[in-house]
Amino acid sequence: GGLVRSLFADTAFWDPVVRTDKDGKAQVQVELPDNLTTWRMQARGVTADTLVGQVNVDILSTLDLLLRPVLPRFFVVGDKAQIATIVHNNTQSPLDVQASITVEGLSLDGSSSQQVIVPAGDKVKVVWPVTALPVSQVKVRMEAKAGDLYDGREDTLPVYRFSTPEVMATAGRLSEAGQRQELIQLPRLFDPTQGELTIQIDGSLTAATQDALTYLEHYPYECVEQTVSRFLPNAVTYQALKQMGLARPELEQRLTELIRTALQRLYAEQHYDGGWGWWLAEKSDPYLTAYVLQGLLEAHRAGFAVDQDAMERGLAFLNDNLPSVSGLKTHWEANRLAYMLYVGADYGATFKRPAGQLSVAIRLFDRRNILDNYGKATLAVALGLLEPGERARVSTLLDDLIGDAVMSATGTRWQEDEPDYRNMNTDIRSTAIVVWAMSRLAPRNELLPNAVRWLMAMRKEGHWSTTQGTAWSLLGLAEYMRASGELEGDFSYAVSLNGELLGSGDVTKASIDESRKLQVEISRLLVEEGNRLLIDRLAPKEGQTGRGQLYYSAYLRYYLPVDQVKALDRGVIMARQYTAADDINQVVDRASVGDVVRVKLTIVAPDDLYYVVVEDPLPAGCEAVDLSLKTTSVVGEAPQLRKDMTAEERDLWYRWYGWGWWWFSHTEMRDEKVVLFATYLPRGTYEYTYLMRAGVPGEYLVMPSVASEMYFPEIFGRTDGARFTVTPGE
Repeated sequence: GGLVRSLFADTAFWDPVVRTDKDGKAQVQVELPDNLTTWRMQARGVTADTLVGQVNVDILSTLDLLLRPVLPRFFVVGDKAQIATIVHNNTQSPLDVQASITVEGLSLDGSSSQQVIVPAGDKVKVVWPVTALPVSQVKVRMEAKAGDLYDGREDTLPVYRFSTPEVMATAGRLSEAGQRQELIQLPRLFDPTQGELTIQIDGSLTAATQDALTYLEHYPYECVEQTVSRFLPNAVTYQALKQMGLARPELEQRLTELIRTALQRLYAEQHYDGGWGWWLAEKSDPYLTAYVLQGLLEAHRAGFAVDQDAMERGLAFLNDNLPSVSGLKTHWEANRLAYMLYVGADYGATFKRPAGQLSVAIRLFDRRNILDNYGKATLAVALGLLEPGERARVSTLLDDLIGDAVMSATGTRWQEDEPDYRNMNTDIRSTAIVVWAMSRLAPRNELLPNAVRWLMAMRKEGHWSTTQGTAWSLLGLAEYMRASGELEGDFSYAVSLNGELLGSGDVTKASIDESRKLQVEISRLLVEEGNRLLIDRLAPKEGQTGRGQLYYSAYLRYYLPVDQVKALDRGVIMARQYTAADDINQVVDRASVGDVVRVKLTIVAPDDLYYVVVEDPLPAGCEAVDLSLKTTSVVGEAPQLRKDMTAEERDLWYRWYGWGWWWFSHTEMRDEKVVLFATYLPRGTYEYTYLMRAGVPGEYLVMPSVASEMYFPEIFGRTDGARFTVTPGE
């Protein structure tokens, strides 16, 4: 045995400021990662009078006997791959090497140890056939031993499911001792090897929102909206807990890291005009700029150092781009103006100077019939800030909202006449914004507890369906907690499934912001009949006050069987085709190691689409080829005007393509997928082509490609799943 290498990094050390002594010498101590490679040390120096210099030194990190793994970057459950160990002999004599493998999450077909002779200065490849099991990650440890010589390496790889999970959810609240029974019925078709029922018990809204905060922190994309959503609700929750006397040092530490990272990203992506777009390459958008400014203001209020100049420039961009009230024709323009007015008013209130636009707000109030419910709620908060001594207009807007409330068995909600795609708004977000506004302006309103109950019931797996819905729900709930001071839990509970006790416990002041989760594998649930879930809030024991709220939620997560994952059209049509790189007419479903394959994605939008994300998963044994550094790229080329176009063709081109500002404005090539983003796609047909290279032999399941609206995920389209074979080649 010996050291098993597991720490791998692209950069071993970085220090932006190293001071030399009077002789111009300095020392740094570097612990190299476990990569066996050539490291390049580079030092750049500058003196006070701007003399500069640079030097490079290469360091080789190697072993006499070393191994190199041949692995895909990920697996899909059910993949059959031929992973390999390449054993290098850097000595002058042949070596009799014992190569071995230890796997977790993979089934190994054959012996875990092989004996090979490796000639002097040469290498030998040892192949291990494996199959990916239904787990979340695999560990692969490869070892090579020859006498006293040894090398070992451990890699951890993610495992993806062939289909995305379907989630059925239910939730409720028990405000006093009593029982609630929920019936959990399994679907007609599901994969019995993966999935689970999760029951979560929370003693307060603080505990119930932890999963949602985590969801935003770890959201996989980083456009400007998601960068702000990552820290904004955290900052507000942190302030609310502080005001209620709950010190949470770990939240403060996490928030400090989150906000520092987010602020640097936002400063880097601010445009010269002071605004921000969805991605850096897109023109500034007043609505997103207002959202960034709201985030910066909350970070400032939470006590973090925020660049005042960046905020001032953002505010100037907002004020320069306020729509004219008299020119408003659509609900989305009016909603957008109300939000921009709120952020300007909040800026003025925070820094105690006139930054708001009271006259514009009053004119918008006079045209309030054009606003959606969430627009009225936002305008009410703006007017509350702009004219704090005058409640008449605020009261009128609140009365309108109370009259528009929709009440049902699941709680109280606000429903809009039509979706506001441009402003990323859904009914969940509308309800959250009304809760946020009412908690600030009318905290004792009797609709609020039932609206909170409805919001909590709309969660799936602890969060809401989009980053915007989740961020605003958290903002609304934080304001409600602040207004209600709901932190007095002191009771006991028990949870049973089909007559069997799953768990019980106490909620106390000390544990009021902690969740209790119970999980049952889907294979243990009843198939032919409903599963009876019983939530029991027990009568107060001696010494208990019995105060507080018990929130519960149950999520059944299941997967479709692989053969049931078929193409779907829910507002977008999506197709994927693999062809030979040198012959686009030759459709392929296999390639040899080293071959390049052309991938063509076709997206058909029957209607205009907003904030579109297209995800194309790769076969595990292949990697996307990034051509973005080449001057002529086949990746996502925008349509071009031809010099020989007729006037009629040119006119048609402009009418169809415009200036191309809606083209996919951002692309990412990741280990497991290629991702495209577009703020706006007018109805039409779009093609996107990229190349992938086959790397590891095996038979791979390829997950479906999916195109969807990021803030309206129910509008989507997906392809069939596929199988792709990589052969060893020559």
